[in-house]
Amino acid sequence: MASCLAPGLTYCQPCVEDGKKILPEAFCPVCKEFLCSNCARVHRNQKITKRHALQDKDRMPSSFHEQSEEEMFTETCQRHAKEFIKYYCQRHYGLLCGDCLIENEDHRSCKVEKIQQVAKRYKQGAEYNSLKTGLVNTASDISKISHDIQAIMKSVDEESLTNINELRKFMNNINRYLQKRENELLAEIDRKKRTSKTLLDELKSKCTNMKSSIKKLKSELQAQDDNSNQLFIVGKRAIKELVGLQAALEEVSRRSDVPRYMFYSDPSTEQLIASEKAIGRLEEDNETSVFGQQQKQQQTKQEQLQQKTIGQQERQQQKEKQQRQLATMQQEQKHMQGVSPKVLFKDSADLSRVMFSRQPDISVKSLDDTRDCWLSSVAHLTGDRLLLVDRANYSLKLVDSENNKLVSEVNLPGQPWDLCLLPGDRAAVTLPHVDKIQFVSTQGNVTLQRAVNVAGCCCGIDVCDDNLIVSFVNPGYVVLMDMKGKVKNSVDKDTSGKPLFEYPEYLTVTRVSQTPVIFISDWGTNTISRLSISLEVVQTYQDPILDSPRCLAALGDNQLLVCGRDSNNILLLDTLTGEITQQLGKKEGIEMPYSVAYCSLRKMMFVTCSQYARPELKNFVKVFSLV
Repeated sequence: MASCLAPGLTYCQPCVEDGKKILPEAFCPVCKEFLCSNCARVHRNQKITKRHALQDKDRMPSSFHEQSEEEMFTETCQRHAKEFIKYYCQRHYGLLCGDCLIENEDHRSCKVEKIQQVAKRYKQGAEYNSLKTGLVNTASDISKISHDIQAIMKSVDEESLTNINELRKFMNNINRYLQKRENELLAEIDRKKRTSKTLLDELKSKCTNMKSSIKKLKSELQAQDDNSNQLFIVGKRAIKELVGLQAALEEVSRRSDVPRYMFYSDPSTEQLIASEKAIGRLEEDNETSVFGQQQKQQQTKQEQLQQKTIGQQERQQQKEKQQRQLATMQQEQKHMQGVSPKVLFKDSADLSRVMFSRQPDISVKSLDDTRDCWLSSVAHLTGDRLLLVDRANYSLKLVDSENNKLVSEVNLPGQPWDLCLLPGDRAAVTLPHVDKIQFVSTQGNVTLQRAVNVAGCCCGIDVCDDNLIVSFVNPGYVVLMDMKGKVKNSVDKDTSGKPLFEYPEYLTVTRVSQTPVIFISDWGTNTISRLSISLEVVQTYQDPILDSPRCLAALGDNQLLVCGRDSNNILLLDTLTGEITQQLGKKEGIEMPYSVAYCSLRKMMFVTCSQYARPELKNFVKVFSLV
């Protein structure tokens, strides 16, 4: 630094360096320079020095000497721009100037130290060493994370490509399947057409021959018109031949009534098309992150604790419920021990000779529903209540069948299909698309309880003793499991290795002479199968008036109500004789029925239907009373 000092005088330092001696008008404590008025103006306007707080002539020092390290303060206060930071508040971790101490009352009770005192020991202190270590470690962490991010970016690209390939592969499979199914249907349409045309061509040829025969007989009679004797002989022969022609004509007329066919789109496919998540979905995979694995472990512990708590509550509720039951109900439960509670609503009366009258429908669509209902299952509870599965709105609905109103509704964690009633005011619902069985409480309003995982697309469900009987599709098989989902037995093929089921979407359990029996409907084979509790197929029922069987409802030991979806009827199956008779049909308003329940106390039948784009069917429960 050039000297600006002469005996008794101080000059502008920049001017001194230019050989000029001009008395200073200001002093810059940051640059430690005396400045004349011109140099001070330049100092204030230059970008690099414009923030320096200059001291005017009245405040600047009379002379300049080199300051010690303790006296060198260069950073100004953020609140007081003309003051330097000189103090430190340990309580508030604040860097302060003198004005801060005067103006802020919060610091008057604090221990405030001069920076020049604490700075002497700061460099050798633990905080400074920790700061340096922290900076080094943070820089290392930043480098590591940057490297990880680069690796993740590569993984994201690879993941995206994998997802695209999987999607296209799946779409190719779908397109191949749709093309195959279209070709099969087209072939079937053509085959039926050719069969009908072959028959009709044959009948048309017979009609032509019969016309020729009639014409010949008339000609022969006309030729003998003048010869009475010969006319008698020809006439007698003609009568005999005419009888044969009339018999042939009746056969032609009978055979000309060929089957007529109409294409109906599959409701499941229509539902898939209407779904917002058709084809597939993208889900976050927590398995790939450490945080995700920790979260999953924590969630598993919480679920185990929750299941334990719920199990205790369920046992307590069941105990209290048993104490409140009447003696008559106890006797009935003893008689029906181990069978689904819906057996309590079965009637041993012979319904094959009775008639039903139509009652007002029950509307079950709520304001919270975003779609028309798809009521795929119904069960009758105590107190004139119905429990309904609404597949389209992912919910269970509780309905007062006496007052015809919706009582409560609960959303489910997946799209439901079928339900069964359990002891202790509970029920179990199958969730096929998430491979779960959801347990619920039906005491008061419907509330969710625990859920168990199963290995596949579960559909039909019922209870037997302390076990669940569950049917699965894609592929079709039946499982006996405990209440925790542990499989005890299963069946899918016969002894020759042939699949027993195609689409066993519904089942029911009843007792025949105190022996549990399972009945399963399979719309893929148009059959109803009877299985023993060891899952052995004992008998199979089939009838032309039953097309695409759905829900089953047992009545006593030897009768079943069956929903014929594509035959548009409710049928009664006599399991002893195998005879199937129609109870309700299209003229009673039954179109594409999915589920049925019968209340023996009120002698009423409840039916749900689901036809695409028919809200007057889908949003209501049809009610019929026994005449």
